[in-house]
Amino acid sequence: GSAKEIAQIGAVIGRQFSYELLAAVTGLDTKTLGGALDRLADAGLVFQQGSLPHASFLFKHALVQEAAYATLLRGPRQNLHARIAIALEDRFPETVAARSELLAQHYARAGMIEKAVTNWLRAGQQAIERSAMVEAIALLRKGLDQLSQLSEGAQRQEHELELQLAFGRALMATRGFAAPEVGEICARTRQLCDQLNRPQSVPVLFGEWLHHFLRGELHQARE
Repeated sequence: GSAKEIAQIGAVIGRQFSYELLAAVTGLDTKTLGGALDRLADAGLVFQQGSLPHASFLFKHALVQEAAYATLLRGPRQNLHARIAIALEDRFPETVAARSELLAQHYARAGMIEKAVTNWLRAGQQAIERSAMVEAIALLRKGLDQLSQLSEGAQRQEHELELQLAFGRALMATRGFAAPEVGEICARTRQLCDQLNRPQSVPVLFGEWLHHFLRGELHQARE
């Protein structure tokens, strides 16, 4: 539990980190962990807000966080991201329920891509529910971008279908049903339904019909 190790773990959590999450990840007792944090605060590397155990800590500057993060080798860094994601799920369900993108980021950096993709989808769906469509597009795009790291097969196609359906919803809301990208997504979701031997759902068929109808492509719309 040296001050350097605590700074590294804090840096993996983020620019700001809570004492409670740090304690859950390290498993250290209050005296040991508190002592290390006091040394970091005395050195002017972090600022403490509030009192233990409900305190949070902020790196004095983003460069300090980046420097601590950079001292970690790839393997230990990935291991810490995984431990943080698991601690968040186990101990802080309210945080996870409200901000799935946090979990997605840690799982992605841990190299646990399937869990990352699942949480990018959840985060995108949460953004859609808040009518934050631009944010939803960015989150869902991250999920789609990471799909290529999964092995090909039905499981990957299932993930892509869910992501594409949500992505299509967000794009329709921001760019309209007639946008070329919407047509591409409609065609891709139909293709995925075929590959998975699944009947095409009403939203898939309705979206594709409306896209062609609004573009004046009546033959395709009739099909």
